[in-house]
Amino acid sequence: MSLWQELEGLQKKKVELDGQILSLGEKEKTLEERMKVIEEGLGIQEERVRKLEVQLKDKHEAMGKLESKIAGLEKILKKPAKEPVKEPVKEEPVKVLVTAPEMKTEQIPLAK
Repeated sequence: MSLWQELEGLQKKKVELDGQILSLGEKEKTLEERMKVIEEGLGIQEERVRKLEVQLKDKHEAMGKLESKIAGLEKILKKPAKEPVKEPVKEEPVKVLVTAPEMKTEQIPLAK
């Protein structure tokens, strides 16, 4: 093989390798862009999960408070009363009967 043929083969090989490098560079850019989109989506999902965890924690706390309040109210209902509760006595107004003085009637004969 002559040097010219070897040089020609090497140049062809170089062009082929340069093409592969460009192709790989484009693939790399595409993969980086996809990775960026996926990472952003992942970040959004993680933020949603954090918010849901906070909401869940708040709901558990609220439920605990409600259960505690219910238990307290049930305890009050079951506790026997120390003194019977006295209902206020309604005083009815005194009714005074007022009678008119008796009137005497006389019969007067009518003249004919």
